[in-house]
Amino acid sequence: MIIVGIIMILVAAICLMIGILHLMQKGPLINNAWIYANEEQRRTMDKKPHYRQSGIVFLMIGLQFIMIGLFCFTKSYLFMIAEGVIIGLVVVYAIVSSIIIDKNKR
Repeated sequence: MIIVGIIMILVAAICLMIGILHLMQKGPLINNAWIYANEEQRRTMDKKPHYRQSGIVFLMIGLQFIMIGLFCFTKSYLFMIAEGVIIGLVVVYAIVSSIIIDKNKR
């Protein structure tokens, strides 16, 4: 279980790095709006809200993987409860922020 914990912490580090880069608006944009956009839409798209949305989601997913890693090391179910709460927050934030971004685009 220690190996799984180490892997989870490494995945968390990667997610946290991507999240920080996105908040700084650096690197490739990993967002469905960007992935599904055609070339014309990509040229005219305001990427700032999508970078912010992806950055926050990646940071929250990084926290989720930290909680899983800590659970693997300690076997304390408190970390699994925290992970479940974080998953719920990620889903709610992703939906609400997508709606807000779409409203502001119009």
